[in-house]
Amino acid sequence: MTPGAPREPSIEAGAPRSSIVGSLPLALAVIALLGVIYAVLARYVFDRFPYSGDEYSLALQGELFARGLLEAPAPAHLEWLRVDHVLIDAFIRSKYPPGAAFLLGLGERGGVAWLITPLEGVVGVTLVWHTVRRLLGPREGLIALIAIGLAPLHAVQAATFYAHTATVMFLAIAFAGVAGWLRGARTGWLVIVGAALGCAFLTRPIDGLLFGLAMVSLRSWRAVIVPALAALPFVAIHLWYQAQFGSALTDGYAAYEPTLFALYGRDIAPHPFSIVNLWDPVQLWNHLDICRAFVVGWTVPGAVLVALFGALAMATPAARTIRRFSLVLIAVYVAALLLTIADPDDGARPRYLTPILIPVALLTAAGFAPASAALAARFGQRVRGVVVSLAIVFAVLQVVAIVYDRLPLRWERQGLYRAVEDAQLRAAVVIVRARYPSRFARNGPWFDRDVLYLSAPPDVRVETIGAAYPGRTIWEAREGTPWTLTRVP
Repeated sequence: MTPGAPREPSIEAGAPRSSIVGSLPLALAVIALLGVIYAVLARYVFDRFPYSGDEYSLALQGELFARGLLEAPAPAHLEWLRVDHVLIDAFIRSKYPPGAAFLLGLGERGGVAWLITPLEGVVGVTLVWHTVRRLLGPREGLIALIAIGLAPLHAVQAATFYAHTATVMFLAIAFAGVAGWLRGARTGWLVIVGAALGCAFLTRPIDGLLFGLAMVSLRSWRAVIVPALAALPFVAIHLWYQAQFGSALTDGYAAYEPTLFALYGRDIAPHPFSIVNLWDPVQLWNHLDICRAFVVGWTVPGAVLVALFGALAMATPAARTIRRFSLVLIAVYVAALLLTIADPDDGARPRYLTPILIPVALLTAAGFAPASAALAARFGQRVRGVVVSLAIVFAVLQVVAIVYDRLPLRWERQGLYRAVEDAQLRAAVVIVRARYPSRFARNGPWFDRDVLYLSAPPDVRVETIGAAYPGRTIWEAREGTPWTLTRVP
């Protein structure tokens, strides 16, 4: 598609179009249903609990932002209070960029921080639906909506506190801006793209940069320069925010390194980005496994295969540019993945590929008609209907299976706090005795709660801890299923 070119009709479907399938009420009903699913998962299944250290760190920063603060004064005995992914020196603050935490802070002000990510998820899928609907047609818009909305990678993360869902929301705005510019060649669309990329940069800088890099494929200096200029104010905010870590060019990751080494040793891991990862056999395998997981387990079944049909079907002059941009976008994120450490952790295996759900949804929508036509021609209309229905059913079952698999891990991580709640401890200090105690020493940004959790080293005497916290009872919590609490005399 070239800027200013007349819009061509949607790609021809392999079967007569249904007014019901392409109807606006149906699409809005699906969006509403997806929003309910995300919210129910967040509130009642995941229990509003930030499972990973990444999530907790973002939630903690959200609490600070809710009170209009960047940081909070650190208490005494910092060496007993370290917690993963939180920077504690003279002040308490998250190591992560501020974008996602700022949005969580808005929810925190209303006591519904857990609802923010589901709302981000709904906004993201709505934007993708609207963009594809404008580009290809109503039925294709609905297919794109299902392809991204039911993708387990999006649905599960939309019920957490991770920053990836907010990033997809901002990048969906940018993608819509690119599509709008290609339809009408108006510079205003590029300003929207730049502002959205600036917000993405404030949330996950690398994702914002990679999307911007892919825009070179549009083969227009204006499409690169205008968004870059529009993004500059947000980049300036990010640099100003980083100044709290000692320098505008020092990010929270670098500032957190001394804490990371103190907790896990200097050999915890090599640098997260390295060209060596291109040929390191372990990382090569990890990268292949991530791509496998994305294709097989974390997207709607068959969506990637149908997207290949879409890449071939979008061959008209009006569709070639957005197709090229989508393919380059996918290639850029996959290429960047190859440079990273990809060891398993608490998050979704392919979560760093989350942004490519957007172009995959577009290509899937474009490929649905030719793929359906080929399937119907070979096996008949009934078989095609069964296959499409099974794909949707299995997508839902994949979400359920992933949640079912992860719930015991969440209960284990949450078990300490449930044990303390069941014991109705008040004015207490709980010394965490676990393999990784810093994963459990969650005290919020002000350390003013009834129960204080300590990740004190084993060689610190209980008497020393008791003397440091007069007026509080001292308990030891030992990791297990369930956790055990013991009062220390």
